[in-house]
Amino acid sequence: MSVRRFLAAGAVSLAVAACGGAAATGGAGQSAGGGAGSSLSPSGTGTAIQSQAPAGSGAGPVTGHVGDKLTFASSSGAAVDATLVKVFDPATPNADSEAPLPSASHWVGVEVTVDNHGDYENESSNFDAVTSTGSPASLTAGGAVLGDGFTGCTQTAGDEQDSAIYTHCVAFVVPDGQTLASVGLQVGLVGPTDEATWTLP
Repeated sequence: MSVRRFLAAGAVSLAVAACGGAAATGGAGQSAGGGAGSSLSPSGTGTAIQSQAPAGSGAGPVTGHVGDKLTFASSSGAAVDATLVKVFDPATPNADSEAPLPSASHWVGVEVTVDNHGDYENESSNFDAVTSTGSPASLTAGGAVLGDGFTGCTQTAGDEQDSAIYTHCVAFVVPDGQTLASVGLQVGLVGPTDEATWTLP
């Protein structure tokens, strides 16, 4: 998978803990998004939900909803435009080669475009998520990870640093009966606060 430095909540070297309170302002590492009505298609073919709130902009943490383009400054200070385009709940893996999910859980995928206007050669996108119960969502579980993406989302080929506008297909493990409540993003170095957070729906 070409998104580098995806962070799995709970892994000391890979994640920064996210909490329910971090959903609105962002929690580093991994913040989830999704809720009833946010592209909840059994086929995994998500649809964008346009926000009623204006998209954020500026140098500080920004927030929005599915479909909003959020503009913020990366850790290097460069302007970044990012859009959470769609939510896929459930997400259907593109390949059967991944380890099976633990019982009573399913994949929830998000499609996010990132347009880094600065010197992004050494910067990558880091995603995190929070479930509807306020728990951090993980990108992996029991060896299961969607390295080949999921149906309905086409990730940009190659490394993120090779393309100014990059499409990420990110999938989180979510317990059955729960959805994602927020998805967070940092571009560049990992810090204590997400630079952009989308609440769902």
